[in-house]
Amino acid sequence: PVPRWKPLRHAYEKEIVLYAHFKGLDYFSTECSYSPQAYRGHARNLLKDLEATRSSTVAALGHSARRLAVGEEVATKKLVGC
Repeated sequence: PVPRWKPLRHAYEKEIVLYAHFKGLDYFSTECSYSPQAYRGHARNLLKDLEATRSSTVAALGHSARRLAVGEEVATKKLVGC
């Protein structure tokens, strides 16, 4: 497999949208029809609350998560498209 390169990994979503806007790049922002019922919304709200308390929270969590390794015995679900 080809390794992925993520140049904007440490940028916030707002910054990425502004970058695309000023560079004249096409981007879309549509919400999945299943998202209102998703647990992800609760996690997102928690992260927003933590970020309001300490501005570096999301960056610190992302940095910590990259250092964790997932064992091969962990079962993962197949993702389906929206």
